[in-house]
Amino acid sequence: MNNIILCEGSTDYFLLQYYMREAYQWIDDKSIQANALKLPKQKSRNLIKNSNILTIMSVGGCSRLGEGLRAVLDRNYLSPPDLSNAYSNIVIITDRDEAGTEQSFIQVVSSILTEYNVTYTDTFTNNHWIHCKMTNQMGVDEEFSILLMIIPFEENGAMETFLLNAISTDEPYDKIIIDSCNHLVDNVDPDAKYLSSRRYITKAKFDTYFSIRTPAEQFAERQNILKNVKWEQYTKLQTEFEKLGEL
Repeated sequence: MNNIILCEGSTDYFLLQYYMREAYQWIDDKSIQANALKLPKQKSRNLIKNSNILTIMSVGGCSRLGEGLRAVLDRNYLSPPDLSNAYSNIVIITDRDEAGTEQSFIQVVSSILTEYNVTYTDTFTNNHWIHCKMTNQMGVDEEFSILLMIIPFEENGAMETFLLNAISTDEPYDKIIIDSCNHLVDNVDPDAKYLSSRRYITKAKFDTYFSIRTPAEQFAERQNILKNVKWEQYTKLQTEFEKLGEL
């Protein structure tokens, strides 16, 4: 079975990989990357568990999640008669930071599904699997499910905040740095000219800390930091992510 998670940016892309590996025992395997679906100039990675494949795909921002969904539906539409390339489960993850985000995003998804003549009977709601049907280019009926995960954005629930809190708990010296970075971000842009949403503020805190901890962007060092986090505990803080355990 093929599964895919569409996320906004590179931070989510990397954190979701570690989360799925540590919390739900998905395995990174270099030998299964050739067929990974991805958008131009974006990142994508296949994970495996038993005979199931999970693709985690960054789309390059919230405004491009629709483009990512179209790419997935194109893959399903062009799949061979045995449906070996088709995705059975599609998860779309974004943040609900501003009023109206959830309903407007549901409208975008519904409009794209209409473009591909996808039928479904249930009403799209947040954090609820919707069973869908479509006919591919070979005239073969396909069934798949879509899960919209529009995260109620509360700072303590953000993956970046969880990671910084975990590091602060284990590393007293780093806690001082993280607290200083957080104070800087909270006060550096009083007119909200650049940090105009809570999501941007949280990402700025995360990126500021890592700019100090790994200023040369040493990928191996960042990997070691992420590997040492107890990702299985994240589910306790962000219950919305428990649905990912169903993949």
